[in-house]
Amino acid sequence: MTSFEQFRKAVNTVSPITDQDWALCHPGLRYLEVPKGTSFIEEGKVYKEIGFVLKGLLRAYYLIDGEEINCQFFFEGHWPKAYHSFLTQTPSRMWIEAMEDTALLLISYDHLQYLFKESNNWQRFGRIASENAFVVAQLRSEMLLLDKPETRYQNLRNIHPEILERVPLYHLASYIGVKQPSLSRIRRRLATKQRL
Repeated sequence: MTSFEQFRKAVNTVSPITDQDWALCHPGLRYLEVPKGTSFIEEGKVYKEIGFVLKGLLRAYYLIDGEEINCQFFFEGHWPKAYHSFLTQTPSRMWIEAMEDTALLLISYDHLQYLFKESNNWQRFGRIASENAFVVAQLRSEMLLLDKPETRYQNLRNIHPEILERVPLYHLASYIGVKQPSLSRIRRRLATKQRL
């Protein structure tokens, strides 16, 4: 499957797009490779393109008093974004970095606005994608506010088991809001419960 076919399949899963509307999109796409350890988005820069992960893994984080606080991971088929920066075209407060060599398909803010103006199908896609992003953000907030760290880890393990295979523990700890030693204790406690 080509990168465009992969992108098209993912978009059509959210909201079907006609061939005619795809013809409007294709010229505005750009392929980008981001080597492991390289920033895709940097704090202080305006995020002018939204990406789709074809291959690889990225993490979004904030740098607070010298500490990196992870807020999201983006695998194949995900849309890495600094949403506030992208929508308002203002500087980002977030970093997004490749944790593996990553291939992306990008579309610019201006081209996306053009698609929304020219096509009801693309407009519907944008609305549904925005709704989905809002739900993910709200679930993340609720997780951090309402769930105990052990529950956060168990939910992550059950819903996204691939994360445990590809993301180092210290990044997982930051994501669920604990330090690495606390996550190690949680994992030991859960392993002991499973053996009983």
